[in-house]
Amino acid sequence: MFFQIFIRIFSIFLIMFVGIAARKKSILTDSAISSISRCVTNFFYPCLIVSSITSNFTTSSLVSNWALPIGTIIIMGTGYIIGVVASRCFAFENEKEKNTFLFQCTINNYVFLPLPIIAMLFGKVGVGLLIFSSLGSEISVWTIGILGLTGNHIGSKSIKNLISVPICALIFSIIIVLIRDIFAGSQIFSNMFLKETIAGLANAIDILGQASVPVALFVAGGRMFNLSIKDMKTPQQLGACFLRLIFIPAVACVFLALLPVSREIFLVLAVVSIMPSAIVSIILSETYKADTNFASSNVLITHICSLITVPAWLTFLMK
Repeated sequence: MFFQIFIRIFSIFLIMFVGIAARKKSILTDSAISSISRCVTNFFYPCLIVSSITSNFTTSSLVSNWALPIGTIIIMGTGYIIGVVASRCFAFENEKEKNTFLFQCTINNYVFLPLPIIAMLFGKVGVGLLIFSSLGSEISVWTIGILGLTGNHIGSKSIKNLISVPICALIFSIIIVLIRDIFAGSQIFSNMFLKETIAGLANAIDILGQASVPVALFVAGGRMFNLSIKDMKTPQQLGACFLRLIFIPAVACVFLALLPVSREIFLVLAVVSIMPSAIVSIILSETYKADTNFASSNVLITHICSLITVPAWLTFLMK
């Protein structure tokens, strides 16, 4: 089973390798990567959110799946606590390195890498579950994530960043589901012109949303071309890699197993917990003046190692 999962996950990484190749050939430039990343964040991914939530959820199923966002908060909260404790065991060069270490322990790749894996394992329903869980992930990034990255300082900027386009799309999707269920069976949606118009819009949104995963992985590969593992030799970096890929997922899965949820929801959350460090940590480390070199090297090495750890975890979890 390990080999089968490895091959499937490796096929996902191949898209990232194409991005690396495009960057190496200078077909994909740094400015293009930045622009495409903004397109994914502000257009493609929000469309995927709207399509997945409205297609796979009703009001009752949203309420019954309350554990999804709570679960991701548990995962990242576990990483934060373990990171705080572990940071006392290492001799960091400076406070910036320590803060980046804590962020790497707290926040992992919670959407674009687990998305194709979950789609492969659970189909569109699983994708909807993952996207709903991202509400808790986004809250975690801009609260405990930034808290760790800034040395336990959180300001109004972090709160404002909670109102991102993906979060707005998620809230909008929930509102659509509520309105649709409230007026289900009424004469409002019986008009043929209105029904065809809504169906056309939904189809366009779905097509745009489907582009988010391959484009995001392609761009991620382009970003990784600029990273280097030449400095990946310190105990702090190796410790962050071990914690992010092995120890934190193990502890988080124990907590997740205590939630009163179905096995499918548990597995979706478990997949999130075993993911490598978030690529966004590179951007945020620059924004908040943390240790960008530490963030870059750790993102690269955790993604490389995840080719082994993710199939190993999935083989164990899906027995």
